[in-house]
Amino acid sequence: MNVPDVNKIINKETEILLLINFVKNDVCDLPICVQNILNGKYEDVINNKLFLNLIQDCSNYDEIIHKNIEKTDLYDFWLCIGIASLLYFIQCNWTGPQVEKNIEWQNIKNKNIFKDLSLYDECNVNVKMLDLLYLSKIIFSNEILQNIYKSCIWWLFRANFLNQLILNESSGMIFDETEQLIDKINNLQLLQENIHCETLFYIEAAQFYFYYRRIHNSEKYIKLAQEKAKLSLDLEGALGKRTKYQKEKAQLFLRINLEKKQFSFRCCENLPKSLDLNDEIRLEHIEYSENIANTQIGAVEETIILAKYIQLQLSQPKDKLTDEEIIPYLTVVINNTRNWSLKMASLYNRCSLESGDKRTVERSMMQMEYLIHELNKTKVSVANRMDLFFASGLKPIWVLEQMYAQLMLSLGLVKGALDVFLKLKLWEEVIACYNIINLKHKAIEIIHQELSKKPSVQLWCLLGDATQDPNHYETAWKLSNEKSSAVQRHWGLFYFKKQNYKEAISHLKLSVELNNIQEHVWIRLGFAALEIEDWKLAATAYKHYCALEQTTFEAWNNLAKAYIKLGDKTKAWKSLQDAIKCNYDQWQVWDNLMIVSIDLRHFSEVIRCYHRILDLKNHHLDVQILDILTNAVLNNVNDSNGICAQKLLPKVLELFGRITSSISNNSDVWRMYGQLTILKKTDIDNEKAIQYLQQAHRIAISDSKWHLEKESVEKILQLCCILAEIYLQYASNCELKKKKTLLASAKLSLQGVVKKVKNQEWNIDKICICLNTVEKYLNTIIIKLEQIKLKNI
Repeated sequence: MNVPDVNKIINKETEILLLINFVKNDVCDLPICVQNILNGKYEDVINNKLFLNLIQDCSNYDEIIHKNIEKTDLYDFWLCIGIASLLYFIQCNWTGPQVEKNIEWQNIKNKNIFKDLSLYDECNVNVKMLDLLYLSKIIFSNEILQNIYKSCIWWLFRANFLNQLILNESSGMIFDETEQLIDKINNLQLLQENIHCETLFYIEAAQFYFYYRRIHNSEKYIKLAQEKAKLSLDLEGALGKRTKYQKEKAQLFLRINLEKKQFSFRCCENLPKSLDLNDEIRLEHIEYSENIANTQIGAVEETIILAKYIQLQLSQPKDKLTDEEIIPYLTVVINNTRNWSLKMASLYNRCSLESGDKRTVERSMMQMEYLIHELNKTKVSVANRMDLFFASGLKPIWVLEQMYAQLMLSLGLVKGALDVFLKLKLWEEVIACYNIINLKHKAIEIIHQELSKKPSVQLWCLLGDATQDPNHYETAWKLSNEKSSAVQRHWGLFYFKKQNYKEAISHLKLSVELNNIQEHVWIRLGFAALEIEDWKLAATAYKHYCALEQTTFEAWNNLAKAYIKLGDKTKAWKSLQDAIKCNYDQWQVWDNLMIVSIDLRHFSEVIRCYHRILDLKNHHLDVQILDILTNAVLNNVNDSNGICAQKLLPKVLELFGRITSSISNNSDVWRMYGQLTILKKTDIDNEKAIQYLQQAHRIAISDSKWHLEKESVEKILQLCCILAEIYLQYASNCELKKKKTLLASAKLSLQGVVKKVKNQEWNIDKICICLNTVEKYLNTIIIKLEQIKLKNI
């Protein structure tokens, strides 16, 4: 579409000001609608009489708005309406202070709003003024405006992400649409010409990917933001203490280097406060023995640091060590930021981090209560609250209240938590609270009560969960016009819990077909498929799960199992490699990887796996793996990369040395160790090889009943052949005295075995052939000993 020939009041510079939400100097020279937006007077922009006249007789916002944009040249007006609507929606649902009265045109109800924004699942019931988001999305999606104002696509990206944040379910449709918008924004000239905007967009894109737990994508955008800001972040250690009575130890801190002037930002007064811990042992802050110099950074740089904290938290295992490594990032933002949204977001993240520690959970609850009260205070202007909102990752008001209730619940304040859950209409949590206080019947009563007021898909599903009656899922399914992924999920999990996996699969499959961004559904679908041995479906399900959640080693392990059953060991091997990245300390995964590696001739990987298993277990013996590895080296087999296996001889011998140091009573291990050692072809190693083989022989015949079992007879006869061959080989290059000793030892070992086997009168071909071979070796040894005697005479 060609760009219309129009006289724009809003130029490129003004578009940038609107995107970053502030100006350094006076705003008086800007259009009045832009001034109102930058001053946080969104209601004045939206309650425009012209706009009210345009939509007052409208039954379909979408149709009337697009028509009016096309037939009028009020493009600046429409852009400002869209931006003001979106920011006013944010004020109502994220930043506060709360708005008591409705917009003048809000009495016009539009049947398409709920359907278009909920995408057949349900919006959070606590969302206010949904019309504003709907209106802004329609305006920003207009192609004429997108061609006139290049920032329009960026605003649509923001609106789309907010749309996701108000839904009860992750939406694959929104994810795909928004990814396409990200690609378009990346190519905008606006970004290439303004490094501030470019950095800001990279942080916002990272926030989008955080929501969907796309670790690699978010990491990519944080790295780009750091590069543009010329910001380097390094964890370093310094002596200090974190408790009152602790001796000084190395403590982590964040070293920040900024190689350019910081981005412009606006300081905010009356910021939310960080509450004191008031712990009798733990200090409020780490006390370092030396002063650590602080690099002065701005609010944009702080958003990068906060985003880096979230990315590290999502990408690493949840444990105390991870917390120690990531908290310095959070501490920097909490202690230094002068931005309202960043202060709120960083304190929320600290509450979340501290919620699992008995020493900090109480501070976490009080801090969350304080943050909720801060939202309704009017000391901080609306405009200040909106600074860097989209880059901060600030949560909606109802999420803060939900966490407050969960913290109360964790401290045993069940009734207080129940009141908040009831207010937020979080019925699953309400049911859990009633179960805790032994009022299960009350949970069902309250669901029936709410259903009588207004039937909803979620309530029918919860009634099905509470009563264990699948007919209620059928009702919910019909109510959703057979479009809700949530209904099918509840339905499938109902059968899954009963271990009726075949029935569960049909519902879980339909749920992910309707919405493919459901990690917990994919993993259960994979497990159910494994249970009924549908390997193809299991592989598909676990593959999708691992694409969404890349840090669960069990899922990678199960994906590998499915691939093995399907005969695709190459994919199984790659999946197991990903599994050990997720959990380096699970010996079973290393064992699985070792087994697949030996099948695929990744011999160096087999050695690595075996060493790691020994690190984790101390003792581990897998004779079959060692036998295949030994034969590969003895026969100089090429590995998967075409490299001769004998090049690994030093590493294989090192592995056997480690195994025999802890397992000294296994004949097979000593036999293989001896066979490999002889390959080094030095006198010392030849001697060692004979010692190892003698040890193998002694252990093998130590069982007095060995000659009665077919398997043990075969094994010992084969060992005698190897022993005799190496004795003869080594003796051929020895001086006469040593040669005589070696051959006498060999004769003694072989004679005892031959005698016992003959006495048993075995009539099995394999044993007879082996016995015949050993006798030949024995005769050769006897002849050589006779020759030595003749020489001595």
